[in-house]
Amino acid sequence: MLLSAVVLFLSNSVDGVQTKTVAGRSVSYVEIDPRKYAARIVTGKGNIGTLDEFSAIVKRSKAEFAINGAFFDAYSNNKIRNTVQTLISGGRPINLSDIGCVLGFTSSGEARIDRVKTRIRGTVGKQSWYAYRMNNDPLSTNIAMEYNSRWGTATGFDGGLQIQVTDGKVTWISRTSTQIPPNGFVLLFKGSEEQMGKRFTMGANVTRKVEFQAEDADFWNRVTEGVGAGPTLVRGGRISLDAEGEGFKDPKILSESGARSMAGITPNGNIILAISSGTVAQMASVMKGIGCRDAMNLDGGASSGFYAQGKYVRKAGRPLSNVLIFTKR
Repeated sequence: MLLSAVVLFLSNSVDGVQTKTVAGRSVSYVEIDPRKYAARIVTGKGNIGTLDEFSAIVKRSKAEFAINGAFFDAYSNNKIRNTVQTLISGGRPINLSDIGCVLGFTSSGEARIDRVKTRIRGTVGKQSWYAYRMNNDPLSTNIAMEYNSRWGTATGFDGGLQIQVTDGKVTWISRTSTQIPPNGFVLLFKGSEEQMGKRFTMGANVTRKVEFQAEDADFWNRVTEGVGAGPTLVRGGRISLDAEGEGFKDPKILSESGARSMAGITPNGNIILAISSGTVAQMASVMKGIGCRDAMNLDGGASSGFYAQGKYVRKAGRPLSNVLIFTKR
């Protein structure tokens, strides 16, 4: 969700932040050792889909470094602002999407950027079930979605077939707002997916697992924090840009110029956080030029915000739904 206005460039004198011209574009960036600084995804005011000021998130999380993360519904007046890409927090997914790519971190600081397709699969009795979305306002006609405690204490809406699962058993079935147990989840089956929901009966045993389909699935099974966005800019030290192939359709991503935030990984495994302005294609050249082995685009425009060790390199021009932060280990 890019908006070229309402973005402020501040002083370039931030400790550790370099500002230079690369591929014809001014870029400010910092290189972080993830073995010394732990990555964490922070969402709005706590629950997914809530918004908070970038400065409030930085202060509350005691971040040493911070940058805006995944795209989200920035323009509606909806109470819940849906996140567009995958988010992983505390060792579990809190939002799922097939759009774009994901930057993931293990507890030891190992990082990768990959296209990742994530599905929730399980059994109820002797039958199987699946969900492919998580913690979003159910705007689609047909949906199979999971809600957990990061959404709130209840689904908060009526409609669809809502299945409450507590400690591996079905404990409630309803078509109205359903409580989300702290030791379980609620499944929503809506439209054509309701047939799958009818497999659930009161007291039935339910299993659940998260499946990551990616180049290195073992790595993604070990990921504790992750932020999706995109498109991919650099892969293996080479420019690798296929925005449409990653599911992007907006001209702001495909061709237009705007304020940009990016994240990358160096050959030695350090993390680069960067801001610049231009087209996504120009950003690919920029991230390659500052030494990224792999790199990705993040949300931009008025969402673009960058903080480093006590200074705002760029102030976000609107409240944000999610931020990637780094704190001292």
